[in-house]
Formats: sequence, structure tokens, C-alpha cells
Amino acid sequence: MITHLDYVPALKWRQGEYQALFRLSDAQKLRVFPLIEITPPEFDLELRVPKKTIDEHLATFAARLKAKWGPRPALLDCGLVPPAMRMADGTHPLAYLYDRAASLGANLIPVTSFERDADYQRAVYEVDAVGSTGAALRCGLEDVLDPEFDENVDELLGEIEVEISALDIILDLRSPAFEPQADLVAIVVAALLGSSAVGECRSITLIATSFPDSMGAVTSPLQFWPRREWLLYKAVRAALPAGFRTPAFGDYAIAGAEFAQMDMRVVKPSATIRYAVDDGWLIAKGVNVRDNGFAQCRTLSGSITASPNYLGISHSAGSAYIDGCRAGTEKTGNLTTWRWVGTNHHIAKVVSDLATLHGP
Repeated sequence: MITHLDYVPALKWRQGEYQALFRLSDAQKLRVFPLIEITPPEFDLELRVPKKTIDEHLATFAARLKAKWGPRPALLDCGLVPPAMRMADGTHPLAYLYDRAASLGANLIPVTSFERDADYQRAVYEVDAVGSTGAALRCGLEDVLDPEFDENVDELLGEIEVEISALDIILDLRSPAFEPQADLVAIVVAALLGSSAVGECRSITLIATSFPDSMGAVTSPLQFWPRREWLLYKAVRAALPAGFRTPAFGDYAIAGAEFAQMDMRVVKPSATIRYAVDDGWLIAKGVNVRDNGFAQCRTLSGSITASPNYLGISHSAGSAYIDGCRAGTEKTGNLTTWRWVGTNHHIAKVVSDLATLHGP
């Protein structure tokens, strides 16, 4: 079960993200409860068709999950997959992924929302009926503030045939207006206190992100970017009345909330290193890698390690890699390399932050 001591990062199931999970220490893995978001097949923008069938796209998930995360618990969300997509035999992708992964020892909880169609809800029901997994409800602030939220939860529970005691509620703020923080804190606290379902469910998690959707927002070679979702979480925790359950914390790691498939024929991404520090990130930004390559990552790594905020090689595998890149003992990598490096360090940092905040 998710507790307030656990960290719930929302991660797209791509190589950089699952390598980041794999490279966590065993102690760090014990406090991570990932929310795995399944992305749709890549789209061929020239031919205007998916590059793979859904069967081809999902074929490696179960084996890869076993190799990279093993039997540790995780949340499984197929909300990004187009609703009409089905496996070749007609199976819903959520049910297919659960069945294949469970056969290899995975421990997955299906994630749904009020907006998912009847077929998706049926797949959640089937997963729980087979594995007694319960379910997770991913909802927005507007959902919880709705005076009929508790009734809507009851209706959903009836549809998927899950008890409230087996429901995890994920309040996903996505990218809200964080300022003024006091106003947002008051609204979130009111939403939590105003629902009986929040008090009765298996767990409650607060997720948000302030990470920029585009690196174009980063205008300096080395810039501090506040982790406003972490500041918000700490303020909400402090504002909740004594005795009220403490929510778990989640975010989108080193990514924004929006998902978009880019046309890599025209996109020229900049070299960036995204490094979590106290209450923020250090973002080291270079120039576009298509024209200038990744050798610049040695200099960018040096700017991170020279900072007084650098946490050292022992803090995480990602932090160690940055120092190794600076020193020339690690390769300069590629976009996937720097995704796992930044994500791995971010997860390790949040796990450490939560342990400090909540104590033993």
C-alpha cells in the first residue's frame, strides 16, 4: 500500500525512465511506487500512420518490467493510449499488459479516471477480479472540488466492483498556477477535507509538476528552477489539521505534465542536465545536439559538479555519472542517457527529501 513515506513519480515507460528505476539502490527502490504511463505507438508523421501496431509496441513491456523493476509494486496507467486501440485478439491494452506482467511476477495496480470509457473501466474490473489488485483513481482538482465527488466515486466503484478500502486516490494537479501559493494550499486542503472518500480510501497521493514543458524556458547556461510542487506539498502537509492522513507525494520527475510526440526531423533539442537540489533543480543548458553533438556535456557536467549544491557521487547513480562525464571516465551519452541520469538522481533526491521531512 502507498504511504506518505513513499514517492510516486509519474514516468513514461521509455528507456531513460526504466533505466533510471533500474539503477536506484535497493534502499531507494523500497520507497518508490512508480506510476507507469504507457505511451501510444510512435507516429510516422510523413506516412500519417503509427510506426508499430499496438501488439508490437507493447510486446516487450512485461519482460522489461520484470528485468527493470521486478516484483515491486507499481501503478499502471494506459490513459495515453488512444481509447479505440485493441490488441489483435480484441483484448484491451490494460488487461493485456496486466496479464502478461502478472504472469512474470509483477505487482501492478490499474489506474483509471472518471473520463475513461466503459471498455477501459471493464478492463480495470477484469484486472481486479483476477488479481485482487484494487484500483487507483487519477483525478484533477476540479473533480475533487465537485460537490458530487463522493457520489461520483461511489458510481465508479460500482462500475469496477472495487471497495473504497481498495481504492488509491491520486489527486493530480498537473501544472497549476502555483502562485500565490497560499491560495492554492487553501484550495487543496479544502478539497481534501471536504471529501469522505479521501478519508476512507486505501491511500491519497498529491501529484503536480512545475518543470518546464520546454527547455526554451531556460534562458541561462546554469539556472536554478524551483520545485514548486515540492514546496506546495510541504505547505499542504503543514496546513492539514492534526490527525488527518498525510498524503503521499508525487511529481513528473524531470518532465512537464504535457505529452506530445515531436517530429524529430525538425526538432533540434539542446543538451541539458537536469539535477535536483534542495527545493529546486539546477538545469545546465548547452546548444542543440544535432549540430554540435554531446561533447559539450563534459562542460555542462562540470558546471553541475562545481556548484555548491552538487550532492556528490554517492548520492545517486545519476549524480556519479555526471562527475564521471566531467572527469572523462564516462561517455558523453545521448538524449536517453541524460534522461536516465537526471531521472535517477531526481528520484533519489526526492526519496531523501521525504525521509528527512517525515522522519523515521
